[in-house]
Amino acid sequence: MKILVVNYRDRKHPAAGGAEKHLHRIFSRIVGMGHQVVLLTTAFAGAQEREIVDGIQVVRKGGDLLFQLTVARNLKALDREFHFDVVVEDLNKLPVFTPQLTKKPVLVQMHHLWRKSIFAEACFPVAFGVWLFETIIPWFYKCKNFVVVSPSTKQELSALGIPEKQIEVIYNGSDDLPQTASRAGTALGTALRAETAPGTAQTVPAPYFLWLSRVHKYKGVWTALEAFEIFAKSHPDVKLKIAGDGPLLKKIPAWLNARGLSERVMLCGFVSPEEKQNLLAGAVALLQTSYKEGWGLTVMEAAAHQVPSIASDVPGLRDSVRDGETGVLFPAGDANACAAAMAKVYEDSALQKSLGEAAAKYAATFSWDAAAEQTMRLLTQLAPEVKAGL
Repeated sequence: MKILVVNYRDRKHPAAGGAEKHLHRIFSRIVGMGHQVVLLTTAFAGAQEREIVDGIQVVRKGGDLLFQLTVARNLKALDREFHFDVVVEDLNKLPVFTPQLTKKPVLVQMHHLWRKSIFAEACFPVAFGVWLFETIIPWFYKCKNFVVVSPSTKQELSALGIPEKQIEVIYNGSDDLPQTASRAGTALGTALRAETAPGTAQTVPAPYFLWLSRVHKYKGVWTALEAFEIFAKSHPDVKLKIAGDGPLLKKIPAWLNARGLSERVMLCGFVSPEEKQNLLAGAVALLQTSYKEGWGLTVMEAAAHQVPSIASDVPGLRDSVRDGETGVLFPAGDANACAAAMAKVYEDSALQKSLGEAAAKYAATFSWDAAAEQTMRLLTQLAPEVKAGL
C-alpha cells in the first residue's frame, strides 16, 4: 500500500513533540510491514527538502503559516508521482482539509482538541482562529474515519459532531525501557546518603521532581513552579528539574530569583534521549501539569522507570494516569492541590513504590507494534482493493 501522511512536523523539526513521535513510531513500523509511506510536512532551517527518516520518505515544503496552502498546491503533484492508495491527515494543529483536495480515502488522526484551552495559550485573535477551525471540522470531515489516542478525545470529538461509529481509539505505545530497581526519592523528608569509604562523606544527589515537556503556557509550567514553591517551604531537601525548551524558558530565571528558588530549581533545557531517561529514572515523580493532552507520552515514559505521575485531571491525562493507582490527579491549574499531591507521594515511601510499580505494569499493556497493526487494519479497510502487504 502507498500512504501519504500530512502533518505540520516531522520528528527532526526543532519544534517536534509527542504528535511527531507518535507519527514516526506508527508509520516506521508500517514501512517495516512492506508499505510505502510519504510524509508531506513543513521545512525548517538546514533541513533537506527530501529525506528518508525511519524508512519514511519525508517531503518538506513551506512553513507553518501557509501550510494549508502548501498542501493544496502539492498534494496532487505528489499523488501523480507516488500514486497513493490512501491519505492520512494528522490533525494536531489546524485542519488542512485533505478531503477537499483528493478523491482518495482519507483517515484523520487526532491527538486532542484545543477548544477553550487554546485561549490560555495564545493571544485572542490566534486562539479564536484555532477555536473556529476546530468548530467547523464536522462540516468538512463528518463522513471521514478518525483515529484518536484516548477515550477522552473520542468524547470531545463526538461532542463536536463526529459520529462515534466513525471514531476508533488506538492507544499510544509504551517504549520498551529497562525498569529501574530502586527509586531516587526519599520518604518522610530523609536525605539518602551513599555508602562511603572511610574518611569520605559523599552524598547522593538531592531527591527531585521532574517536569518534562516543551515549555509552553498550555503545558502548565507555571502551575508546576507555583506548586513547588508551596511544597519547598516544608521540604528543604527536595529540588525540581525542568527539562525541555520553549518560548517561556527564558522568563523562568527572573521568577525563580524573585522567590529565592534559583538553587532549588534546575533548568535543564533541551535534553538528549539518554539524558531524558536518566532524569526520569531518578525522579520521585513526574509532574504533568498540562491543561490539554491527547494522552501524555511522558507519563508512560516515566512509568517504564516505575515513576508515578502527578497530573492535571484533564482529557487524555485522566486516561494515561489512573488516579490513586498509577499516580495522582489534581484539578488543572490548582497549584495548592498539586503541591499537596507532591507531599503525599514524597512523604509516603510505600505509596510511592506501589504507584510506581502499578504504573510500570499499566504502561506494559501498551504497544507501538499493536498500535501500528490496528492503524494498518483501518487503512486496509479504507482501501479494500489494496491487500495488506502488497
